[in-house]
Amino acid sequence: MAIIAPFRGLRYNPDLVKELSLVMAPPYDVISPEGQRTFHARHEQNVIRLILGEALEGDDAVRNQYSRAGDYFRRWQTEQVLVRDPAPAVYLYQQTFQLPGAGTLTRYGLIGLVRLEEFGSRTVFPHERTMGAAKADRLRLIQACHANLSSVFGIYPGRFLELDRLTAAAEESKPTIDLIDWDGIHHRVWTCQDRAAIKRLQAECASTPLFIADGHHRYETALTFRDLMREKEKGDPAQTQRRPYNYIMMTLVSAEDPGLVILPIHRLLRHLPGGSLDGYLAQLARQFTVERLPVPRDPAAAASALLSRLRQTKEGTHCFGLYGGEERAYLLTLADEQALEAKADEDKPPVYRQLDVTIVHALLIEGPWSRQGLCDLPEDALSYHHDAAEAIRLVQQGGWAAAILLNPTKIAEVQAVAEAGLRMPPKSTFFYPKLLTGLAIHPLMPDEVVEV
Repeated sequence: MAIIAPFRGLRYNPDLVKELSLVMAPPYDVISPEGQRTFHARHEQNVIRLILGEALEGDDAVRNQYSRAGDYFRRWQTEQVLVRDPAPAVYLYQQTFQLPGAGTLTRYGLIGLVRLEEFGSRTVFPHERTMGAAKADRLRLIQACHANLSSVFGIYPGRFLELDRLTAAAEESKPTIDLIDWDGIHHRVWTCQDRAAIKRLQAECASTPLFIADGHHRYETALTFRDLMREKEKGDPAQTQRRPYNYIMMTLVSAEDPGLVILPIHRLLRHLPGGSLDGYLAQLARQFTVERLPVPRDPAAAASALLSRLRQTKEGTHCFGLYGGEERAYLLTLADEQALEAKADEDKPPVYRQLDVTIVHALLIEGPWSRQGLCDLPEDALSYHHDAAEAIRLVQQGGWAAAILLNPTKIAEVQAVAEAGLRMPPKSTFFYPKLLTGLAIHPLMPDEVVEV
């Protein structure tokens, strides 16, 4: 049973921060070191100082990027840079963006609290694997700030009729937040404090499973933080179960939303099994139909040509693009289904083995390498990029031998793998656009309870 709840969001004060786009940032885990520096320079109160502070020379266990984040967070509240809404609310979130080949799209979401549940409860489902170092990093941050600084991205099947009704009505009114970010994406947020409407939303959500799209590390960290806080709490159990640390801020989007976009994450190979492109293709020809494709040299045009052919793939067919430099590009179509059964994680069910990302690693990357007598890929042998043109450009520059382009993972595949209790291979999905960090913060106040 999924439990959602309103909260008194902590938001940037528009009287003191006149241009809200200057204090926003993407989620921390998609920000490059260069991007980190850029967002630090955009504004002295950019949320980057909370979610991804810079490590400085002389930092130690006491004074570091986490302690500085806590200091900023408390100071900005004292100075009224961040102010809390007067009453618990849910927030209606709209993102309008351009997608090549699809034109203008709009995605709608609901920002609220979701009660933390163990994954085995079959209420909240993960689809990605997590890493211990990233969770340790996020735990230090939540301990320093006692807040959900950015929203987890969740997906639910079907539609919430009450949410559709509220969104349609909200679009006729002035939004609480209205900004265009550095990528030209238009973000609008409306505040809903209507208790009756929130109750109807809670009733609709109660029987709905939720799937984590982005934010697995933050969700698992919140579970750990909850357990640590419960160990310290000595009060009335009826009250402690309603403390804010039992919940996490999440943005919920319908799986049926036309603006719910998953982009593919392409692979770059540092070296080619077989020693050359021709040798690699000879190996692949045992299991794939190999078709040479004429592509222009311009990276964007070459990427467009390859991706266009991939999009024409028939349902149930596994097809990949291979770019090997110059004007050498190929369409690889899996012809040997028995190879798939034999190599692609044979201990996993078909819903996992038939993912394009599973096939890529089993038959295009790890399989060819193992035939060279190498059990493990070298650490620097593989890189990931959601921008196909950039992947092709890197091959042309000579640092990488080839790029493998994929079709995007389907939302139905994400749900099916999650419901089977499995996690997808690394870098299987890139949900676009990312949620904006800085729109609202959920402070974990120790003396408050959540309204349910």
